[in-house]
Amino acid sequence: MAKLDTRTTRLGAVLQFEERPEYGYCRKVVTVNEETAKNYVVGTVLGKVTADGKYKVLEATAVDGSKDFGGIYIGSPDGHDAQAIPATTDVEVVILYRGPAGVGDGYLVFGESVDTAGEKEAVYAQMDAVGIAVLNQPNQFA
Repeated sequence: MAKLDTRTTRLGAVLQFEERPEYGYCRKVVTVNEETAKNYVVGTVLGKVTADGKYKVLEATAVDGSKDFGGIYIGSPDGHDAQAIPATTDVEVVILYRGPAGVGDGYLVFGESVDTAGEKEAVYAQMDAVGIAVLNQPNQFA
């Protein structure tokens, strides 16, 4: 039988609340640069590279500073919920980087090396430190 459900995660599934959304108080446009091509979807957790200030997918094994929370991808500057990021190319994206805000944990997307509960809890603590509450919310599409 053919797969009928082709929905993708939307911003409303990830972002449960935010302070002053009409002003973009908790959001900013940043530059990402990945070593290999990636596809960002809403909820992708990013880290910030210390040397150049650019962002990339958060990996627990990173040694360039991007193992620490920098923001959550919430869309492209033109409003799309997903974005193809070519390898070694600077691309602008919109992130949620501070609170007050709340996100559903079931829709957060981490790098492959963030694979234990302890590693996720450490990132959640970093989110909490900048005012982003991580809410227990199972992914209804999984």
